[in-house]
Amino acid sequence: MTRDEFLMLLKENNIDESAVVFDDPTKDGYCIRKNYFRWEIFFRERGKEYNLTGYPSESDALAALFEKLVQLKV
Repeated sequence: MTRDEFLMLLKENNIDESAVVFDDPTKDGYCIRKNYFRWEIFFRERGKEYNLTGYPSESDALAALFEKLVQLKV
């Protein structure tokens, strides 16, 4: 899954795109970033990171984040 496909799926499922943060170390929300040799997803609130999970590719991380957001319906 590419970022464009991910964002399209968010729109199709009425999930707020602004809840997702790409590669920004300061914003709160559901985050995705590249960290050395893996991609990570996590939730950041007030500068603290929660539920960090690593994936081998951006596609895998985006798919996992999408599934999480669908379950939460952010």
